[in-house]
Amino acid sequence: LSAHGCPKRRLAAAERPEGGRRGACPRRGAMTSPVSQLFILAPNGHAIVYKDYRGELPKETSETFFHELVEKGAGSCPPVFVVDGVSYVAVKQSGLHFLCTTVDNVCPSLVISLLTQLTKVCKDYLGVLNEEALRKNFTLVYELVDEVIDYGYPQNAATTDLQAYLFNKPVPVDPPSVTTMLPSFKANPKTMASAAAHKSVVLQAQGGMSGWRSGGGNEIFIDLVDRISALLTAEGQVRTFSVDGCIQMKSFLKGSPQVHLALNEDLVIASGGAGGRAAGGVYGAVQLDDVNFHECVVLDRFESEKVLTLAPPSGEFVVMNFRIGTLRSERQLPFRLWPTVHHLSEFKTELQVTVKADFPDKLHAVNVRITFNVPKSASAASVSLPANASRGVQTATYTESTKAVEWVVKKWPGGSALSLSTKMTVPAGCDIKKEMGPISMAFEIPCYNVSQLAVRHLNIIERDKSYKPHRWVRCLTHASSYCCRV
Repeated sequence: LSAHGCPKRRLAAAERPEGGRRGACPRRGAMTSPVSQLFILAPNGHAIVYKDYRGELPKETSETFFHELVEKGAGSCPPVFVVDGVSYVAVKQSGLHFLCTTVDNVCPSLVISLLTQLTKVCKDYLGVLNEEALRKNFTLVYELVDEVIDYGYPQNAATTDLQAYLFNKPVPVDPPSVTTMLPSFKANPKTMASAAAHKSVVLQAQGGMSGWRSGGGNEIFIDLVDRISALLTAEGQVRTFSVDGCIQMKSFLKGSPQVHLALNEDLVIASGGAGGRAAGGVYGAVQLDDVNFHECVVLDRFESEKVLTLAPPSGEFVVMNFRIGTLRSERQLPFRLWPTVHHLSEFKTELQVTVKADFPDKLHAVNVRITFNVPKSASAASVSLPANASRGVQTATYTESTKAVEWVVKKWPGGSALSLSTKMTVPAGCDIKKEMGPISMAFEIPCYNVSQLAVRHLNIIERDKSYKPHRWVRCLTHASSYCCRV
């Protein structure tokens, strides 16, 4: 298997039947049973891409999948299920559903890995993965699918390897938000819109237009992403805390230069290695519990200098994954929640939720969403924000059918505290703390990472002195599962 979970070996022409590939019977490797169909479904359930590899199932199987999705709910429908002897395996990305069906006993994890890699390949070649991009580039997408899967068996899903077999050029699709931000940039900006990385590797390789800046295009994008999982008590204590992070890279460099990526000098891998727990308990300022690297990374200078050496392949890939399993400092919590229950009368109860942003005041969180459910026995509920709450920035709603409260804050400045009041009518003797579930929180904090991992410098080794690439580095922290008990 390659690093993408697909067999490296492509079918030789002699192994394919005369008249095309449909009758091919490839040598069986990791996937001993084939998939029958492949669908790429729009958010409304319509099939944008459809491939029937074996003629075993009708095209209407996608309707069965979408019916199950609607019946069980988008958040409750499992990625793998069986209906009438047909197995459905699906991956959702950017609102699109990548679906495989089969009547054989196929390994679900391998199919999920295949579909996940297919989404990455489509994004690499289209630049943007959405319904509009797929419809404008459906011939290219069908060409991709034909190369990735042959007669139901996965072949090669590596972006670099596929370039030799594809002949259609992608039609660029620009994200809507980019055009409004263009006038604010100067000729040589020190900052760039995050959407600038959404462009096709094929147009770059062919010397076409590079994103939203004419000329140039010799650039590399690096993202340091932290995903936080935390469980807090009503008193503010931390029960569990972990950070799953990664360093993502997307290269549009001309040629194949070598890249030296230097991280924090005081970086410590606690699971072992120099400076870690195995070295006598000497810890640095930045401590990681576990790390793993992409296969193209050379680690000769990592132990001594904390420098990663690599030749970036085409497309977007993860250079390094890391994990922090425990809370090292109170500063690692970007938000603190304090839910307080007040009994107003025998049948009236108020839940006051106060949230404070514990990150620097020069930063701000975006797309903050706090949700919780009131007790099922509650006959009525209402939500209210303080009188000084900014209109248009905060909204709070209660949905009677689902008993759900949703509090949305578009932009939350660091160091500030906000509150929400929810009044409920409940039966006498109702224990709200037992009947209510936890308070869940979702957020994104640009230019901030709780792991404190940083790129010290990024050197691109090229003999030609006129080789002047652009380097873009971005930090982002967002919630994976951030909850607080009532």
